[in-house]
Amino acid sequence: MIKYLRIYRPLNLLFIGIAQWLCVYRLDVYANLQSIYELGIYPLIGGTIAVAAFGYWVNDFYDIERDRINKPEKRTLWQFPKWLSWVHFVLFIGFAVICGLLLNYFFLGLFMFCIVLLWLYSMLLKDSPGIGNALIAILSFLSIYMLKWQFVSIDPLLLIHFAALAGLLNFSREVVKDGEDIEGDKELGAKTIPIVFGKSFANKIVHFILLFTISFVAISLYYQRIYFKPPMNYLYWGYYLLFVIIPLYKLAVDVRYGEDAEDYARFSMIIKYVLYTGILSILFF
Repeated sequence: MIKYLRIYRPLNLLFIGIAQWLCVYRLDVYANLQSIYELGIYPLIGGTIAVAAFGYWVNDFYDIERDRINKPEKRTLWQFPKWLSWVHFVLFIGFAVICGLLLNYFFLGLFMFCIVLLWLYSMLLKDSPGIGNALIAILSFLSIYMLKWQFVSIDPLLLIHFAALAGLLNFSREVVKDGEDIEGDKELGAKTIPIVFGKSFANKIVHFILLFTISFVAISLYYQRIYFKPPMNYLYWGYYLLFVIIPLYKLAVDVRYGEDAEDYARFSMIIKYVLYTGILSILFF
């Protein structure tokens, strides 16, 4: 049962829902529990989670051979019959359709568009150098920024801060994961960034993306000063310094020397940790 549940990445799905709910409830100055309910926060979260769950399942479905090589002890979809995957695809798409209809036709189309992109990513794009990484980053950005299209009174610059943080960190993490999976990817003929351009080049990309992320965060924090008064502003800046900026800077230094799968697995976990701490900073608002 535990192996089956792992395919869902339940903690990731839970965090997606928490991040969206916090963005709406904490960043919208006019928000209250009743108003966000009436505007459809829960169908929006449900649809997003259904799309993300579809993405996890379809990615594992097309990665069966790769995961037997790279992560035989962690990826378990190959242990189940194929029809089970197709049942899940139908259920996820159906639930996303229902959630979209509860919102409006725009979100229905958006959910379906994202599902198509995730399918294309899993079948074709993830093995193209940089294209698949960029697509996941864009979808990560969109999972946060699309809230603005339903909750119009959210400060768009605040939303861009958290959406861009999600996008940039997920791009970095995707490149790092390609470095971790390089042996299996080579055997299957994939053309990821570490394979086509080398690990050193991939490390440099992550290094510069992380430095850019730190610079972006610093500029964004300067704008966000209008939302805080002493001493809360110092607590907020201190939180970002300790749990976002310093870990990212240390990672930017360390990633230049990444070599084996263990290094990249550690880098991936650090990026995931910083993504969580960065999004949870919404609680300060």
